[in-house]
Amino acid sequence: MIKTLQPKRPSRLLGRRQLLGLMGGLAAGRVLASFRQAQASHGELGGQPFSPPEAITPMPASWLGQGIKRPEGTDLMLALDQQIYPALLPFAMNFGKQQGLKLGALEGTCGLASAAISEKTADITGMCCPPGIIDRLPGVQFHTIGISAVAFITHRGNPVTNISWEQARAFFSGDSRNWTDLPMSGVSVKGEVRAITRLHCKPRPGHWSLLIGDPDKFARQALDVPAIKDMIIEVSQTPEAIGWETLYHIEDNAKRGQVKALTLNGIDPSDREAVASGRYPFYRVMGITTWKDAPAANPMARRLADELLARSGDIDKRYGIVPAGQLRRNGWKFKDNELIGEPG
Repeated sequence: MIKTLQPKRPSRLLGRRQLLGLMGGLAAGRVLASFRQAQASHGELGGQPFSPPEAITPMPASWLGQGIKRPEGTDLMLALDQQIYPALLPFAMNFGKQQGLKLGALEGTCGLASAAISEKTADITGMCCPPGIIDRLPGVQFHTIGISAVAFITHRGNPVTNISWEQARAFFSGDSRNWTDLPMSGVSVKGEVRAITRLHCKPRPGHWSLLIGDPDKFARQALDVPAIKDMIIEVSQTPEAIGWETLYHIEDNAKRGQVKALTLNGIDPSDREAVASGRYPFYRVMGITTWKDAPAANPMARRLADELLARSGDIDKRYGIVPAGQLRRNGWKFKDNELIGEPG
C-alpha cells in the first residue's frame, strides 16, 4: 500500500549562509568555491555536468545521530521529483504490496527532495538533477535511474525546426537577438528572440547549466519563469519565444499550451540512442538516494532502491528516461550506482 501525501509547507533550499553555518563554515565554503571555479573552466559557457562525488559536506554530530522522521504508521517514506515520481511509483507500489509495507510518498521538486535529505524525513528521495555539493551529506548514497533529454521548444507557428548548440547559446546569452540571425535558407522568422528560462536548482550541476553554466550570463532580457507550466504557457503564447523542457513535461502540460520541440544539431530529442551515446548534449539526470549509515539506514529502503534500479529499463517510454544500464553500455562513467561523467 502507498499513501500519497501533501507537503505540510512549501519545500525550500537552505540559503547559502544557513548552509555554511550548518556545514562548518569556511571548509564548506572552500569546497563550493572550488566547484564554481571548475564550472567556470568547463567550456566557454557550459557548466560542469556533475559535482565531484568525493566532496562530502560535513554535518554536526547531532545530525549524524538522527534517524528518519516518518509519518506515523509509515514503514518507508519517499520524496520524489515530479518527473521521477510517476515513473517510479508503479514499481514502488508493487514492492510495497509484495512486502506488506506501508509506503508514504511526496511529489514535488528537487527542492522538496533536498529538504527531505537535510531534514531526514525520507528513506528514499528522487531528483531530476545530479547532486550538488549541498546534497552530498554524510551517509547519503546516490543511485542514477537514467537521463532524460531536454528539448528546445518554440511557438508552433515558428517555422524553425532545428537549432545548433552554439546558436542556442547565442540566443540565451543575448549574443544573438533576432531569429533572422539563424543561417536558414528560404525561411524568414521576423521578430526579436524572446528567451524563456527556468533556472531551477542553481546549487546543482547539469540540466540548464550544460547550456550556460553561470546564471548571470543568461541574457538580461530573458524571462525567467518559476514553474514548468509557466514555461509551456509562455512559449505557446509568444510567437518569438524559445525555451526548453523534457518531452514528458511537454506532453503532460499539453492542455496548458501547444509548443514545438526542435531538433538539436539535427538530432531529435526523442532519439533514445542519440541520448544514450552522448550525441544529444542536453539532458537531465534522474536519480534516487538511500542512507547507508545507522540510524538512518533502512534495509527495506535499500531493497526498494535496488528494485527500482533493476526495473529502470522497464519504465514507461512516455517518461523519456534512458536507463542507467544503457548509459553504461555507451561508456558513461559511474561510481558504484552514481553517474559521474559523460562518455569519452
